[in-house]
Amino acid sequence: MRVFVLAVLAAWLGFGFSTASAEVTHPPLEAYGDLPSIRYMDISPDGSKVAYVQRHEGADYVALFDTVTKERTYLLNIDEVETRGVFFADSENIIIRASDTKFVPGYRGEFLYSGAYGYNLKTKKLKFLLRGTDNIYPAQGGLGKIVGHDDESGYIFMPAWMGDRYSDPNYSLLRVNMKTGKGRRFKSGNGDTIDWFVDTDGTVLAREDYNNQYDAYKIYTYINGNRELVYEAESPRIPFSLIGVKPDRSGLIIMDDTDSETGFNELYEMDFSGNITSANLERDDADIQGVYTDGNRFMVGVRYSGAVPAYKFFDPEVDAAVAEVVARFPNAAIHVDSWSDDWTKILYRFYASDTPGSFVLQDRTTGALTLIADTRDNIPPDALGQAVAVSYVARDGLKIPAIVTWPAGVDLASANNLPLIVMPHGGPASYSGVGFHWRAQYFANRGYLVLQPNFRGSTGYGNEFEELGHGEWGLKMQDDVTDGVNMLVKEGLADPDRVCIVGASYGGYSALAGGAYTPDLYKCVVAIAPVTDLRRMLSDERWDLGKNHWVLDYWHEVIGDPQAEREKLDAISPANAAENFTAPVLLIHGKDDLVVPIKQSRIMEDALKRAGKSVTFLELEGEDHWMSDGDTRIEALGAMASFVDQHIGAEAE
Repeated sequence: MRVFVLAVLAAWLGFGFSTASAEVTHPPLEAYGDLPSIRYMDISPDGSKVAYVQRHEGADYVALFDTVTKERTYLLNIDEVETRGVFFADSENIIIRASDTKFVPGYRGEFLYSGAYGYNLKTKKLKFLLRGTDNIYPAQGGLGKIVGHDDESGYIFMPAWMGDRYSDPNYSLLRVNMKTGKGRRFKSGNGDTIDWFVDTDGTVLAREDYNNQYDAYKIYTYINGNRELVYEAESPRIPFSLIGVKPDRSGLIIMDDTDSETGFNELYEMDFSGNITSANLERDDADIQGVYTDGNRFMVGVRYSGAVPAYKFFDPEVDAAVAEVVARFPNAAIHVDSWSDDWTKILYRFYASDTPGSFVLQDRTTGALTLIADTRDNIPPDALGQAVAVSYVARDGLKIPAIVTWPAGVDLASANNLPLIVMPHGGPASYSGVGFHWRAQYFANRGYLVLQPNFRGSTGYGNEFEELGHGEWGLKMQDDVTDGVNMLVKEGLADPDRVCIVGASYGGYSALAGGAYTPDLYKCVVAIAPVTDLRRMLSDERWDLGKNHWVLDYWHEVIGDPQAEREKLDAISPANAAENFTAPVLLIHGKDDLVVPIKQSRIMEDALKRAGKSVTFLELEGEDHWMSDGDTRIEALGAMASFVDQHIGAEAE
């Protein structure tokens, strides 16, 4: 009996999916590779408008939806920048966050320059925020961060590095006039300052500092008018995440997993005397994956991890309203995206068997649910592969969660020997859940079975599960990927002669590790922005960040110490195992990638060529680590599709 197949079937039917064969529409590759036609949707504080980015005829626009008249309006073309978010500062001003890779003469290397624009709905004027502000440090990323709104309409709080190129900059808090775009220093920080928390009346509730050289972590408050030390600790890296403020302003909210009794991430409250107590929001079956905060980061609720998200909001009426929507659509993964100030309107993002993503507005005063737009209007329901949460047992007995995406229109009960694509996720501190994954859905539409394993080291399944991946790059983490493939083969679902592995970032490393250390398992390997030489990666991080930076301590714990574990790191670096490859390799990398530099792929290409192996390298002009440009994403997906089809698709038969 095909135990795994029956388990998948039971999970599938539990989600209400049909298993019958059906005629399938095959949208063009561009429908998957291009950026979503609708994204970054946010509702205004008064609930009257929804702003979003709409992709139209290959260009991006900021658009507006009137929640009363249902009219839609294009506001401005923003195709010249990489948009990272759109949201309301107040009901008259829209913030547009954008980024670009920059080189500034006189400073070492490139950096990801981000900034924010303010657009006024009445004047129709667009202002680049902080441009023209005196004493802004010329080379800095993160310039578009907004940490709070002012009581006075048209003003916001933004942190920025201050100082000229000849001095050591300090990270200060600025009050910014959205009409002029200029900021004024509101409170001074120093070179160790990393974050600010501010009330709407301008009271600085917290300043967070960390000194890499002395491992000194401190939290200050200004609630009594003067700077007061709230908390300090000596730690080789930032000891916990300061993520918000209590709704009653009586303290701060932190996330910490080091003392968790449940084994899952928990939230704690810290009062302004430094006393820490549990927030009593933990669950014994899921991590607290994220928190919901308002514009000044006052916490209103939490989101729990899982194949589909779950929620807890502090306001019992809001909590009940969200629970009602989730209960009404048990087949969907539902994400709470934004809300009006009075919570009478809540904006959701739905993923289900009949949509690649839909933005839905709940009006709590009338009970109505209104579809605002689908994220992709060119992919019909019949084209979707069904994404199902399953699990399997690794060789050492550990339960491995995974997402299996079934080929669109294929009958589960009778299908066998399907071509399989394995897609390990990036991070690796991340996880795959039910939703629309553009690469997985493209291949599922073309008849491929897709496996996305949440190997040990993934987040979302408890601290112990994540920590089991520490020091296991290319070892047990890779075994978990291999064991998922072998299970699908054993159950007759996957054809052992038609398996490819495709991944990005850490997933790209995993793809290359699969080709290097289990060469008989895969017929082709696709690695996007991969790490290939671990010691080189850690050396570059040390050069870029400095030898005392806490990030290095994190990587040494997660991957290994390049001094004490030199031989191990060399042994698990795919660039050092090029001789082992039997499958052809496709490398894809953006030239502007500042997370994993393109030289990591060039190292791999050189190693494979020296070993006489088959390798193709696609360098993407102007592309970053996340494939933020629609044109280059289409180019990359086209290369992947052709490569995979050639080796395990119809072309290979």
